Amino acid sequence: MRAIGVLAALALATPANANDFSALGPAERAAFDAELRAAILASGDVIADALAGPQPAQSEMQQYIQDDLSLLERLAPDLLEGHAVALFTSPDCSTCTTAISELKELSMRYGATFILHDLSAPQAAGWAEALGLSEAPFYVLPDMVLRGHMPAVVLARYLTR
Repeated sequence: MRAIGVLAALALATPANANDFSALGPAERAAFDAELRAAILASGDVIADALAGPQPAQSEMQQYIQDDLSLLERLAPDLLEGHAVALFTSPDCSTCTTAISELKELSMRYGATFILHDLSAPQAAGWAEALGLSEAPFYVLPDMVLRGHMPAVVLARYLTR
């Protein structure tokens, strides 16, 4: 719709008898340049989009993001059970004990509850597989997954947003 406005402004800015822009006098040329500049400034995003052309990689990435968010939306009720975050751990994880300790401290400080899932349990392993994750620890929030041990300062930012 705005592109039509740009075209209309350009058409109105062009003198009716001027098919050759080099034939414009200095005053007409200045008026035309001013109108053209105003039209471009008013609709720069439309022009930029037209020049950029289709961006298949961006739309493909958007589709991946939407697919991940849909998966989280389906899994969250069972996986989170009403908690703010789920932490997935495993017995052979070297940073899981630290992750649990930090999450307990953050939970007490900010009141954000969490649930633990051990990847050795079949249901937790199934969720991890659905999410495409296999190494603990990782955190699941209603709208994102954080892979690997997150420092407390990082987790605090996500839990308090």
